[in-house]
Amino acid sequence: MQAGVVDVDAVLTALTSLQGTLVAVSLVAMMAAMGTQLTQGDVRRTIRESNLVARWILANLLAVPLFAVLLGILFNLPDPSLVALLLVAIAPGAPFIPQFAALAGENSHEAVRLTAALTLVATLTVPLLVAAALTVLQIELVFPAWRFIVPLLVVLVIPLVAGALVRSRRPALANALRKRLVILANAALLVALAIVAFLDLGRTVRVFTGLAGTGILLVMALFVFASIEIGWLIGGPTAQNRRLLALGTAGRNVNIALFIATGAFPGSNADETILAFTTIMIGTSLLAALYWRRSPLTGGSPRDERKQDSETGQQ
Repeated sequence: MQAGVVDVDAVLTALTSLQGTLVAVSLVAMMAAMGTQLTQGDVRRTIRESNLVARWILANLLAVPLFAVLLGILFNLPDPSLVALLLVAIAPGAPFIPQFAALAGENSHEAVRLTAALTLVATLTVPLLVAAALTVLQIELVFPAWRFIVPLLVVLVIPLVAGALVRSRRPALANALRKRLVILANAALLVALAIVAFLDLGRTVRVFTGLAGTGILLVMALFVFASIEIGWLIGGPTAQNRRLLALGTAGRNVNIALFIATGAFPGSNADETILAFTTIMIGTSLLAALYWRRSPLTGGSPRDERKQDSETGQQ
């Protein structure tokens, strides 16, 4: 290569590698931040509330993925869009669920507990569900599920446990770390999404235009609205639990989806479709949270419930 000449292929390769690294960093930071909010009392309460946890698992790991498969069949989605939809449907536990729960006036700490429990289960179920969905829909992509179980344990479970250990031994340090970890997780994800667009801006624009022109963006919006409805229906007898689960089912973990997409399907264009889905998901979830904020529940306030959670965690 001549001096002063930029090797475009090398730059693109480096950016692709950086994207995958940033997604992993975002996942690790996100789970560690979640762990710094958990206490031994949270673990005991989550175990006692097995019925509520089962509802979160049923809605997020069965009902929502099945609905995504149904949409793929009904609308005959092309493989890249279908793979992207399956990945986000199978990957639960978006990191913004507690923040949106607080915005809606709900108990954000309970959302943290349940999202953490859901993520632990998803570590094993996500690779298996991806493999099963690809087989059922006869998508000709090779996906060795076993290769992703250990990496997901590394980027999801270990940081979560590490954060919880810091919380139990150094609560003040955990509180200080949480803010920095949240900033790191969000920044890493935003840069990773920006790289997705930058790697081939023309292709990204064509993907967005194609998704809009073929109605696939509407299918994605339908998926998000239906996910909210699924969470509401399965959420249980109280309106607070229904609202929390509705936000929990709408919030898909695009970090996990991108982690699988970049590692298993690098040439499928699924990452651009996930980028488009992210904008729809966040916008719709934000509207739902703002709507519920304008319609507060009667009875005990979320502030009182958060205080009760704090007291339980200190026991």
